[in-house]
Amino acid sequence: MKLLVIDTADVVMKRKRDGHKFVTAEAQLTSISQTLGINEKIYGGIGNKPLAIMKGQKEVTSTLRNAFYDQEFLSLTQGVEIDKDGTATVNKTEKGLTVTKNENGELEVTISNIAVTTVTVRNAKGELKDVEAASGKVVIPDGHAKEGEYVSVIYLEEVTGDIVELDAEKFAEAYTLEYHTIAYDPDTNAVVKDIYIQLDHVVPSDEFEMALENGNAIAPEVNFECMAAPNTTSIGRIIEVERDNTDTTTP
Repeated sequence: MKLLVIDTADVVMKRKRDGHKFVTAEAQLTSISQTLGINEKIYGGIGNKPLAIMKGQKEVTSTLRNAFYDQEFLSLTQGVEIDKDGTATVNKTEKGLTVTKNENGELEVTISNIAVTTVTVRNAKGELKDVEAASGKVVIPDGHAKEGEYVSVIYLEEVTGDIVELDAEKFAEAYTLEYHTIAYDPDTNAVVKDIYIQLDHVVPSDEFEMALENGNAIAPEVNFECMAAPNTTSIGRIIEVERDNTDTTTP
């Protein structure tokens, strides 16, 4: 049957070690590609004519690109679990702080963290000065800024969040991968089939790139090496399922 396929796919992945699932319905690109490592003609006889083709080393790869940033993608490439509610120390910056004069005639700014004792003050020229802080008050060094000017203050702060560790001794693990998309009848433009692509044993590439650029949303992309599962010859399968025409749910 002729089908019109114009959509990307929803994705379900399951980590083989512990069954952890990752699901996304915001993929921009889902693809599979097949190549042969051995695909050579054998020649012989008078005229050295082609007699046979030698084939082997079937290689299947897949690519998944998502519309949104998701730490699960980093976790895939790093071979680690996301540390929920982990702790880390980061540089906190408070911007646009107005320099005022206190009752002692000193120039100062007020920051939100009343516990920090050492900070760095950045003035309008971009110059940095390390100074002490007490109870949220930071005294501006002489000549570093004038009353009424704006400065930024940088200091270390412990935070709690979801952490993906870049561990030099850990690498991507094995997953199962399933893509699901829909197909239309080109004559009626009605959804008539569900298409599933199942890959039984995939390992994400450990190579990744994350570029932060103005005006460009991060669209994480992961490549997978697809292999036959242990003790099988099957790498995966593509399944077409007839859609119930009485089904009024969203595709």
